[in-house]
Amino acid sequence: MTSSDTILHDLATLSPADQERVHEYIAFLRWRAEPDPSGFRKPEGSTRPWQVNLLEHFASADVRASKDRAGMEVKAAEATVGGERRPALWMHPPVAGEAAVEFHVPVPAGLTDVRLRFAIGIRDGAQADDRLVAFRVRVGGWQVWSRAAWPIRWEPVEVALPLQAGDVLRLTFATDGLAAHQFAWAVWGEPVLEAGN
Repeated sequence: MTSSDTILHDLATLSPADQERVHEYIAFLRWRAEPDPSGFRKPEGSTRPWQVNLLEHFASADVRASKDRAGMEVKAAEATVGGERRPALWMHPPVAGEAAVEFHVPVPAGLTDVRLRFAIGIRDGAQADDRLVAFRVRVGGWQVWSRAAWPIRWEPVEVALPLQAGDVLRLTFATDGLAAHQFAWAVWGEPVLEAGN
């Protein structure tokens, strides 16, 4: 176990931006330890033995913009939608084009019925005048789910994924402001992969 003195020394050597990221991650870990009202956690006695919390793998994800990153904000942090706070993937799209986050997840052989569960939302405080944000999910570059919406409350979604167990899943979340970047404060709440055996 790393001593607290070593951790404090390492923190002091980080840039202010990286120190802020560490602070956000600590806040996320504290929030995750609280009781979860959303129903997205695996219930006791679930018959779905495999589960991957994608937010825990955000640091190794590939973050990119389809054009220029100007105006894009992507991170894992708490988000409040409709007054309800959840850990989330923030994906404010760039001024032009889409923001994309791609995860590479090995799926063990022998699993069946791989599913992706998440909720979409627009963070509280965003101003809207009949606007939409495009939310998209791709597997291996192929779009498997999409929705153009401005959800002011968390909207749960479950997607059955076309995947052979034993493969590495290339899973991409993308958001696009559809030419209206300002206030496109898109978030994906509690993205989780699950499968049975």
